[in-house]
Amino acid sequence: MEQNLDEKMYAIDQKQKDKFPLTNQISQDFEDDTHIYRIIRLGRESVRLMQEFKWEKKLLKEEEWRRLRVYQRRGWLHYAIFEKEPYVLLFKRKITKNKRS
Repeated sequence: MEQNLDEKMYAIDQKQKDKFPLTNQISQDFEDDTHIYRIIRLGRESVRLMQEFKWEKKLLKEEEWRRLRVYQRRGWLHYAIFEKEPYVLLFKRKITKNKRS
């Protein structure tokens, strides 16, 4: 029974689907003393793929978020999940001497 509730929680009806952007949207980077952060809101096709793979409730490895058509340099880590918005991905990356490398 719990499983059905979980599935309903992440099911997207047509009205909700229309609210997703056509393509993935990437925020401007922001940082603290140790990391650079980025927020990515998945587009319609990426949301469909995420549902197909049933990845809504887990942290994604690099190979997984790349399959969702998230394109960014190596070194980014998917570090958190918004429970109410599993299609908004939070990434972080350690600051190095050359911040953009």
